Amino acid sequence: MHVPHSRRFLVLLAALLAAGAVVSVAVPAVIARQVLGEGTNLRYQFVRQTADASGFDSGWHVHPGLVVFQVEEGSVQVFQGSCTARTLGPGDTFIEVPWKPVRARSTGAAVWTTSLFIAAGDQLSIPLTAYSPAQPNPCP
Repeated sequence: MHVPHSRRFLVLLAALLAAGAVVSVAVPAVIARQVLGEGTNLRYQFVRQTADASGFDSGWHVHPGLVVFQVEEGSVQVFQGSCTARTLGPGDTFIEVPWKPVRARSTGAAVWTTSLFIAAGDQLSIPLTAYSPAQPNPCP
């Protein structure tokens, strides 16, 4: 069997080996995943809510599924993943992370739509005091 010994071949071989080593290290980190929920029956609910001039506070809670929160009028502050509120105005959309504590509040009149996609049989919303009694308020 004849094995080429040219400099070009050796450089190409070294490049292929290096690329293979990089891919073998990077691929497992890219494809790692954790299934948080799975099922064949999906429960969904679309809710339009209106807060009067005195405002609204959802309190800390979790959703066991996907929630899409869209502000139509006024402004709403959303806390999730941080103790710093993200203020949403008309036309803004926020996608809540399943099972992560969230709180929404408005200081005045506002209108928003909440679209919930939850596995059949699960509660649409769970107060954080029931889900995590040891940590009823993630923000001091």
